[in-house]
Amino acid sequence: MQLRAFAVLVLLCGIGCSGKTNPKHADDGGKDASATGATGGSSGTGGSSGTGGSSGGKSGGEGGDQGSGGRRPTLAPDGPPYIGTGKVLTQPPYDWVGIVGSGQSLSMGAYSKAVSLTQPYKNLMLIDNNGPDPKYPIDGAASAQWKVVPLVEPHRPNVPGTFSDNLNYPNNIFHNDSATGPGGETPHSGMANALSRAWASRGNTDDYITAHTAVGVGGFCLQYLTKGSTSFAAAVSEAMVYKKLADQAGKVYGVGGVIFTHGECDTTTKTADYGEKLYQLYKDFNADLKAVTNQPNNIVLLASQQSSIKGGGYESSAVQLWRAGREHPGEIVCTGPKYAYGQYYIHMPGPSYERIGEKYGEVFDLIVNQGKAWKPLGPNRITREGKVISIDFDVPNPPLVWDTHLGKPHQTVHKAWAQGKGFEVIDANKNEIQIVFAEIDGQSVKLTLAAEPSAALTVGYAVTPDDTGDFAGRDADLIGLLRDSDPFEGDAVETIEVHVTKDSKMITAGSGALDRRANMDVVVGAGVPDDTVIETIAPEGIGLSARWGGETGTAKLSFHRNHYNYCVHFGLDVP
Repeated sequence: MQLRAFAVLVLLCGIGCSGKTNPKHADDGGKDASATGATGGSSGTGGSSGTGGSSGGKSGGEGGDQGSGGRRPTLAPDGPPYIGTGKVLTQPPYDWVGIVGSGQSLSMGAYSKAVSLTQPYKNLMLIDNNGPDPKYPIDGAASAQWKVVPLVEPHRPNVPGTFSDNLNYPNNIFHNDSATGPGGETPHSGMANALSRAWASRGNTDDYITAHTAVGVGGFCLQYLTKGSTSFAAAVSEAMVYKKLADQAGKVYGVGGVIFTHGECDTTTKTADYGEKLYQLYKDFNADLKAVTNQPNNIVLLASQQSSIKGGGYESSAVQLWRAGREHPGEIVCTGPKYAYGQYYIHMPGPSYERIGEKYGEVFDLIVNQGKAWKPLGPNRITREGKVISIDFDVPNPPLVWDTHLGKPHQTVHKAWAQGKGFEVIDANKNEIQIVFAEIDGQSVKLTLAAEPSAALTVGYAVTPDDTGDFAGRDADLIGLLRDSDPFEGDAVETIEVHVTKDSKMITAGSGALDRRANMDVVVGAGVPDDTVIETIAPEGIGLSARWGGETGTAKLSFHRNHYNYCVHFGLDVP
């Protein structure tokens, strides 16, 4: 319990106290810099059903019925291949599509209760539970007893006797010591299962199998996750192991992408070159992972903007991440912000981490498997005429709408923007310029100012909070109301019999029936108005955004994750 208490302190102070990583973290990351080693051992090819049930058990190293096997990559070699190729795949690019997950504590499911306890498809992760100590070597040591097993959460058990004081690999997955159940719902299961479901929904007969690696570290700024760190070396090492086991099973393993859930630490420390460092991380991952797998096609890095830690303003890590995607299309892709995940303080509940993963899965499927030139909901052109600023947007799924469930931003402090619905305008001297009206016009938004400005302007969105606390999702936080109409549902789809009460928003169900649901989940069913979402979650039940209009009794309601694309955090000068 003392170790876990220390782990909690590291996670909180890593991103919520001084914003600086303990210097020892740098030492720990540096001392393993050269440990990328040889391929994995040969003794761990057997699959295991574990908690994944019989379906998951088939996805072990022996291959089962995981597709035709032995295919070569089907994507175009070299260059960024994910920019609107128009090529819709009917076979997976590899038998095992590798996904590497890195980032801070949100990438490892900190302070959450795991919800993905079984594997409904055939997605994979690695374990080393029978080999000699130290377990999970980061040199791909042949002495390790590696196995591919069904992907479930928590992603990996902690290894007794090798606890790292900075929650580094292999003990980077957060485990819940309380009686509420196993902790550590990483985004990996959400991504994997959403991908498998989307692939099958198009009538494809081969299984889409992803093989996952989780190497994020709580509280670590970007510089401690780059090449030379334990985290980076572990990602390359696990790729070596997967390659070895896939070869033994007669399969082709290649890495499709990196998912990066990060940014809190670097916003606190105001890292001016965050975007450049992120692109260097992409290039290093791309080069080193391709060298392991000998694949011709490049990977893609998908990254989610952090939305809770304030202080970065128009040059925050979140804004720089989005800009990096604009500057390096097809290599870095911003998947959007997290301010619409309901109210949370730095960390999230398990279903919200699953939602992050499902969005990664949706975007990866669109880019890699369907050849679409996907961009997040963000600006692509800004013009001004007199008092009116016009902003044209990339809109993944039109039409644009104003969200009606999030609180109105800038109602208490920055009142010049109270009518901006999340938009902000400042002049060259950082004076706040009053917005009197914001309206949607097709795929554009028009901002009407109180007076015609006489100086250069900058337009921002969800970058200046009214409150400085490290919360997200409240009207005083980094928040905006602009979203698209994406119909994507993901895999966390359930129809549940609930108890409803006339004229009440509160619904209840049998024990555990609603455990997988999250704030802002979309709710559908007879008697439920369109655009109904989950508004609150409490021990006594779930509160909907609309009252039940029928009689008191029972009803069957369907729930799925909210995958509308909300406008990115951004800051751009007006020409």
